[in-house]
Amino acid sequence: MSRISRLPGTDCRHHLNGRCLYEEWLNPGYTKSWRCQVTARWESSFDDFLRRAEFFGVAEDAAPDLWGRQFQRMARDTFHCGMYTYRPGTDAPGCGHHLDGVCVMGLPRCNGRCRHYGLNTDEQS
Repeated sequence: MSRISRLPGTDCRHHLNGRCLYEEWLNPGYTKSWRCQVTARWESSFDDFLRRAEFFGVAEDAAPDLWGRQFQRMARDTFHCGMYTYRPGTDAPGCGHHLDGVCVMGLPRCNGRCRHYGLNTDEQS
């Protein structure tokens, strides 16, 4: 007997690089394990910086310059992400898998057409 396989989901509007964006579009940012580790670390560092600046009474006009210098040092550090793939011309963090704060490689794999399948109507150039 032949094995039945699913149809490819490549023409689905939720499909991206073999991954399914449906759940992320439904509840953006809800699943923390899908978030980009690099930007999550940057956000956490910024929150820590704001708490320290407030505690030490740093003037509001001095905070942006202090954060800018701290961020430059932090951005030069290793990203500590095994899936990081540099892609020139993209916004920070410059990773080819980064999409609006989400790591595409962390999303569930697309196994083909499913009940959420929706034809991608965007024109391809």
